Amino acid sequence: MDAQKLLTSRGFTIVELLIVIVVIGILAGITVVSYNGIQERAKFATAKSDLAAINKAILMFYGENGYYPFPTTSCTNGWCGWDQSVNPFVPGLVPKYISKLPQLPNTYANGDTYLYKSTDGARYQLMRYKSDGLNALERTDNPMIGSPSFTTTGWGYASDGWSG
Repeated sequence: MDAQKLLTSRGFTIVELLIVIVVIGILAGITVVSYNGIQERAKFATAKSDLAAINKAILMFYGENGYYPFPTTSCTNGWCGWDQSVNPFVPGLVPKYISKLPQLPNTYANGDTYLYKSTDGARYQLMRYKSDGLNALERTDNPMIGSPSFTTTGWGYASDGWSG
């Protein structure tokens, strides 16, 4: 084989290198978008699981006591849980009905929390509240009730007869 041909046939052309870089960029973009969607679904699944566990404890409390837990201290506009560091924000559940109430990470904003309301023990509402609004997944893939008072910012559970 001729030495000149051997030297000119080695390596990649600029066009070939650019094509490889573009393909890698497209694959990286797809990966990032998929990863963000997975994170959003995981956070939503965690919130649904947390509220289901709290709701189950509330129903067990009701079954044994004949009324829903209600705060003896005042909460902001009747809703307890604005400050997630106050545990338990649903009184009377820990430790008999649930070992510890699930909490959102401290990195979440104050307007991104779990809330509970029962003024008389006859009815209650438990919800996931997001002051900046629900994301698309929470609005479309949520089997739970929308809050009567917070239809675009909250979802969760409520007792029969809850009107807001």
